[in-house]
Amino acid sequence: MQTIKLVVEDAKLDIVLDIIQSLKEDVIKHYEILNDKEEENDFINISNRVLESVWDNAEDADYDKFLKV
Repeated sequence: MQTIKLVVEDAKLDIVLDIIQSLKEDVIKHYEILNDKEEENDFINISNRVLESVWDNAEDADYDKFLKV
């Protein structure tokens, strides 16, 4: 198996995803979209720490069983 890394402009992402989707059944086993925007990653990291304290508590334990796949 080989891995290919593509760097695509945001405006062109839909075009590339359409191409990948048409190939997926016969050629591509897996693909994922990684966002390399540093600002967005920083925001996500900061938000996750705050949200963990809100979402990861005993009150939500009853609902966790519905989220597990």
